[in-house]
Amino acid sequence: MSKINIKMLTEDALAYLRENADSFAKRIAENEDNSWIKTIVPQPMFVEKKLQVEDFELLDNPDSLDKEIDFKNSIAIYESLNTLPRYILCDERFWLWLHLDKFYKTVRTMMKIRGKSTFTDHWLQSGGTRRGLMFGVLSRCYFRVALTVDEKSKDKYELTKWVIDNPERFRNLTWRSFSSEEHLVRGILKGEKKAVNAKPDKESNNLYPEIAKYVSIIGSVRLLDCISEEDIEEMIYQKMVEYMCNGDD
Repeated sequence: MSKINIKMLTEDALAYLRENADSFAKRIAENEDNSWIKTIVPQPMFVEKKLQVEDFELLDNPDSLDKEIDFKNSIAIYESLNTLPRYILCDERFWLWLHLDKFYKTVRTMMKIRGKSTFTDHWLQSGGTRRGLMFGVLSRCYFRVALTVDEKSKDKYELTKWVIDNPERFRNLTWRSFSSEEHLVRGILKGEKKAVNAKPDKESNNLYPEIAKYVSIIGSVRLLDCISEEDIEEMIYQKMVEYMCNGDD
């Protein structure tokens, strides 16, 4: 694959999308091709930047139902974009270039427009920086990998595949203030996975919100960023097993 320059949506175009979200969502639902967009959005719609990434393609995955394709797409997005500065990766204007231009048709099938909220929440990422990034069609694919990749592991994407297989294992962590601490997220997931491997018949999606709450409680009495990945893994493993065993009562 060759290198390509990244682009970002202009501020004028972003303002237009926000003001016309309802009608824009309807047009996306009606049009498989994105040629219509440039006829109604203020031009120039995108600004090309000097930053370059490896070009990449995505597999079609209607409604994101195929978890194996979801995994492959997430890895492709991460491996192409992980050299970009965090301020770019956290800017919705960058992801809107991918959503509305480069991968319009793919994103349209991954997250079908079922109303204005689909567009504002998952395409436009209007729920605030943290929540918006975890709701974005492609940005959540990227950060799901960025927060779970383990360069020290023989299979560095083992945790990534584990959370894609069951999104509840990861979703409750992403909305917490500690979710930007990669070592904490990895440690928590490792502890959960270790407990599930030990007691696979006791796994329940009800456990994962409780674990997220437990980490927040720890954070109220200790500095979370000072806890090592290994320590949080053991703490979560013990607490997860405790929750599982309580379910036997």
